[in-house]
Amino acid sequence: MLKKHSWFYRLVTTYLPIVYLLVFILFFVFFMTMNKQSQTQTVSANEAFTRYTMLQLNSILGNIDQNVNAATVNNREFNQYMFQLHDSDVNPYLLRSKVAELFRQVQAGFPFIQSIYFYRNIDMTVLGTEMYLPLAEFGDRDFVQEQIKQPLPSIWTNVRTYKVLPSQPYDAQVVSLVKKVPFLTEPSGILIVNIDVSSLTSWLQNISANSISSITLVDQAGQLIGQSKVKANKDILNLKFEETGWTFNSGIKESYHYGFFSELYYSWIIIGVVMVLIASALIIYLSKRYARPIDASMSRISDYLNVRQPGGELISVVDAAVDKIIDFADRYQSESNLNLPYRQKYFFQELLTGDRPISQDELIEEMHNFGFPCNWHSFNTAKLEIDRISDFTESYSTRDQVLLKFVLSNVLKETAEQYGIGIWSEWISVDKMSILFGADDELSMSDISAICESMREWVEANLAFTVTIGVGKKTECSEDIGESYEQAVKAVQYRSALGNNRVIHYEVIARQTETEIFDILQLIRTIVQLYKSGNDEWYNQFDFLFKAINRELYTRDELKNLLYYMTFTFTRELSEFPSEYTESWRVEGLVPISQAIDRFETMDDIRKILLERLSTVAELWKQLRETKNHRLLIHDVKAYIDAHYANADLSLQLLAEQFSLSKNYVSRLFKEETGENFIDYLTALRIFHSKQLLEETGTSIQDIAGLVGYEHYFSFNRAFKKLTGFPPSDFRKKRFTDKIL
Repeated sequence: MLKKHSWFYRLVTTYLPIVYLLVFILFFVFFMTMNKQSQTQTVSANEAFTRYTMLQLNSILGNIDQNVNAATVNNREFNQYMFQLHDSDVNPYLLRSKVAELFRQVQAGFPFIQSIYFYRNIDMTVLGTEMYLPLAEFGDRDFVQEQIKQPLPSIWTNVRTYKVLPSQPYDAQVVSLVKKVPFLTEPSGILIVNIDVSSLTSWLQNISANSISSITLVDQAGQLIGQSKVKANKDILNLKFEETGWTFNSGIKESYHYGFFSELYYSWIIIGVVMVLIASALIIYLSKRYARPIDASMSRISDYLNVRQPGGELISVVDAAVDKIIDFADRYQSESNLNLPYRQKYFFQELLTGDRPISQDELIEEMHNFGFPCNWHSFNTAKLEIDRISDFTESYSTRDQVLLKFVLSNVLKETAEQYGIGIWSEWISVDKMSILFGADDELSMSDISAICESMREWVEANLAFTVTIGVGKKTECSEDIGESYEQAVKAVQYRSALGNNRVIHYEVIARQTETEIFDILQLIRTIVQLYKSGNDEWYNQFDFLFKAINRELYTRDELKNLLYYMTFTFTRELSEFPSEYTESWRVEGLVPISQAIDRFETMDDIRKILLERLSTVAELWKQLRETKNHRLLIHDVKAYIDAHYANADLSLQLLAEQFSLSKNYVSRLFKEETGENFIDYLTALRIFHSKQLLEETGTSIQDIAGLVGYEHYFSFNRAFKKLTGFPPSDFRKKRFTDKIL
């Protein structure tokens, strides 16, 4: 049976607990937020105070350091004492007194300073404000000896004990500034300034007396230097003092409590209770007011269900029915939204490709379904392509490409709207956008041209790439849209001949005749023949070929066919060449040219690549020819030298005259091909023949020298000894002895 409680009762019992819970949560969150804010502010104040304290201490220690420098570095008496520069009229006792007085003046200016003394290397003595002692009798001797070994010119030490005399009954706790002086040359001594730790502790307690922060200062070894009177619950900040290596540890004093709103606690409670009562009264009033129509409606539903469906629960029945309706609506809307982009793109491709005839009424109806409320009766198409797509995909990530294409679509749409022309565009691939222009009245081709040109100029001015747009013819029939788009596609293909970054109208494209194509093919064959024969005239014919191609308009496919015909002709004609020549053509010419033909966008691009590759192969062939000629020439030169080595007048000059070449050229070519100089080769040849004569004949050494081309015995003797290590006479004796043995 249906519940008998009225909707007023249900609303009140449902929402009042929620209000109470909400108020409780708000109060809890409010106080927690305030408490957290208080903690954050306290921590920030603690950090600021700690940094301020560190800066103050840095200033104090820095002033001590600077004043010690100022008082000693440029002080005449101190330098005289340090270097023992005693004038004849200067009493050394008086000089020490003046330096001690100088130390007392510095100490008087800084209450933190416990003592100052200077250790002099020359005589190993220590001079302070109240003493002058040898280092051996000084109570701080061990510390001084340790600092002498340190490489640093100036440091601050950890906490240590200090006393003047070893027998002194008490020790002072100090931290010391150690400075080796002079600073820029070899140190002559050590100046030590002792800072009283108790003074630092008093200063730290005074500066933190009225603060919420408790600070502890420790040295690098963790020894306590000073701390606030009131300790912290825990350390929440650690700052290292870079100048000394000491560390500031700070926290909030134990006596401090968070929550500066605590004293307003009861006031907030009273305000909260009053607000809860007011909210409860409002809920009861509004529930009673708005529950009346609900009760009336539920009463009618109850009467209906008691007749048609006895024993049911009204709320369950209504909820089930509403859930089913909502679920069905959600599924329908979800499927519709999911399929809409695909249906839209598929219909757009059908329309442009002309796969099936689409009537005017069907087109208008579908465009309304896709969110294009229009009544177009005049149409035109265009195709936009991004130039140099490889650079575009390499320069931008996939996400950036999608964003840029979205921007291009919006810019094109806004530009068309300025001319009062409708537009429907879709990206059909990574770099291609199909465009449909439409108008209720007749389209103006001048407006279409202006829209496309504005789009091209905007891309060129604002983006790092360019676009080319092909425009088809205007049509008044929706069934002819496919033909118009086919014209736009063909128009874009002419960018290979016309160049990138332009708007190309199909109507203005002129076609060439078959006779012109024949002339182009004949010119290609002429270039190949000239190239094959090594005639440099092929360069001029190559330029003439591309000028002829540029005078006419060819689509990309037609240009590719012409270029493939050129590579085929080159390969066929050059196949008769030796293998080293054909291999050079294949590696440096055919392969890179074929790859470039598949990827080129404009004729300027492919012209540069073709000229570069053909020139490279021609240069390689030239080198092959020269190498072959060099080898033949050097073979003849060596044969001539072998035959005329005994000629005393044989020289580079004689060879140059014999072969009609320059002397330097013969020398360089001989060195490159044989690996040795002409003189070395000739000398080795003459000595070789002389050794044969020395071994096999009894001819005198003077005669043998003449037989192998030496006019003077001394020249032969020197050359023979240089190559064999001993004179020719010893060589003959050794060979004769070897034969006897």
